[in-house]
Amino acid sequence: MNIKFIERSEKDKIIEKLNEQFGITELPYLLIMIGKEKIRAYSGSLSKAEIMELGRSVNVELIGIYLAKFEKDGIRLSHDGISLLKERITKNILEVNEKQASNWLKGNDIFIEDKNLFGYFVLKHRNELIGCGKLSQGRIVNFVPKERRVKN
Repeated sequence: MNIKFIERSEKDKIIEKLNEQFGITELPYLLIMIGKEKIRAYSGSLSKAEIMELGRSVNVELIGIYLAKFEKDGIRLSHDGISLLKERITKNILEVNEKQASNWLKGNDIFIEDKNLFGYFVLKHRNELIGCGKLSQGRIVNFVPKERRVKN
């Protein structure tokens, strides 16, 4: 597995991008890059050396929480990342109604009237953040993992 610990300067750039997109100004976690695009957040007591040693025996992709993924046009927060950072997300939150939320949780894309909004948005229904999707031309692309979708 190709893992890399994200150094302070790179972490600052990630925080800058997360601030721009979602208003997130702080990540009090050790960040680990898995492959070229997935970011995991770890807050346990293992040192970097211990994590690397553990990685020789087991799948280190299981260390920490899957936080976000680099996309070509921004950073997309994962479902777990939204749960972890829910108190820190202050921008690009899109309120959805009951029908939209139901469709979203079933894994369907949803549509909104405003065709001028674009980018990655965190969806909110009532007081709950329910996911992160890419909005373009009034359509929000769903990234809810199949195992987390509500069955019909």
